[in-house]
Amino acid sequence: MTTINVEILKKRMEDMSNYDMDELERLKEREKRSRGIKPNWPQSVELGKDEKPFTAVDIELPDDDFRMIALQAHERDITFNKMIELILKDVINQAEYKFEHHSKPQLLNEDK
Repeated sequence: MTTINVEILKKRMEDMSNYDMDELERLKEREKRSRGIKPNWPQSVELGKDEKPFTAVDIELPDDDFRMIALQAHERDITFNKMIELILKDVINQAEYKFEHHSKPQLLNEDK
C-alpha cells in the first residue's frame, strides 16, 4: 500500500514537462558530484587531436573552377578547403605513380 504523498508525487511526475525532468536529472548529477561520484563521460575534449599539421597556400582559381569545386564539396558535404586538400592529394598520388611506372614501354631482355 502506498501513501498519499507517493501517489501525489507520481501524478506530478506524469504531468511534468521535459524541462522539469531535465531539471531533476541535473539535480541528481549535482548530488552525485557532491558525493564524489564522477560521471562516465569525459570532462574535456582535445580539439584537433586527429588532424595533421598543414601549411597555408594561396592559390588563384578562375570563378568557374571555384564554382565547380564548391559544388562538388557541397555534394560530398565537406568544406571547400577539405575538397581542395583531397584534390591535391589525388594529383600528388597520380604524379608519384607516373614517376614510378613510366608510360614508355621497356624492352626486358633475359640473357643467360
